[in-house]
Amino acid sequence: MSRQRALEHRLRTLRTLGEAIEALRALSAQHFRSARARLPAARAYRDELDPLLAALGPAPADRDRDGPAGIVLFAADLGLVGDYTARLLREALELRRELGSGPLICVGGRAAAGLARADVRPHRTYPAPSSVAGLTGLLLPLVDEVLELHRLGALGALWLVAARFEGTGRFRPARVPLLPVVAPPGAPALRISVYCDPERLRRAVVREALYAALYETLLEALASEHGKRLVTAESARSWLDERIQQTQRRVSEVRRETSTQEILELVGGARASRREKTSGRMGAWGWRRPD
Repeated sequence: MSRQRALEHRLRTLRTLGEAIEALRALSAQHFRSARARLPAARAYRDELDPLLAALGPAPADRDRDGPAGIVLFAADLGLVGDYTARLLREALELRRELGSGPLICVGGRAAAGLARADVRPHRTYPAPSSVAGLTGLLLPLVDEVLELHRLGALGALWLVAARFEGTGRFRPARVPLLPVVAPPGAPALRISVYCDPERLRRAVVREALYAALYETLLEALASEHGKRLVTAESARSWLDERIQQTQRRVSEVRRETSTQEILELVGGARASRREKTSGRMGAWGWRRPD
């Protein structure tokens, strides 16, 4: 009976774990759809900023700026993403070897632990958002800090290392240049009003363009992360279903063995009882019992 209880306890544990995996899969699917749905609007808004950047041109300070190149590494804090964080970490470390030891801003505690193992101390570490709603709370202080480092000369150029979405469960680590902010070649230039202060407009447009570029790229990174988690959760669910079926079969086998053993014990007890009664009657009637 103890073996049956152990198997039934394991079966309950597997079913509880399956419910947790199913809840995680549903949540990841929701975040995945939310990130993918916002990408077209983010790209359209970023494209609307290109004519302003083309009209303003590069800032005089940016033309001569020769500060160190920095990196923003965007990884994940949550698990069930396989080698997602490890691949992004390797890409960031390789880019750092190419660019030099400029400031590195890390988004995600798991990646920060990997940087520490590589003897790299990040300039600042931010918690990684797990949803689109959390991106705003991350990007506002991140953009302000980057622009302040750029203004102080501690940062000349800036690269973002993040996941590029290539399908559900598939991604590649990408290097995205963020600073200096320039318009793409061939972008039409708007006519700037003479009543507008060009430098004040430049600061506002550069900040907004940097925010838009980060927002668009991080939407893809979130879609990649949750797509990877979806595939992992689906694999975990398939594994759990197999284990649950195997455990159910073992429980059924143990129950049949237990039932058979109980029947055999009952039959054996009944036979023994009949033998005792027969032996008692033979003794009372004077029959000779066999030796």
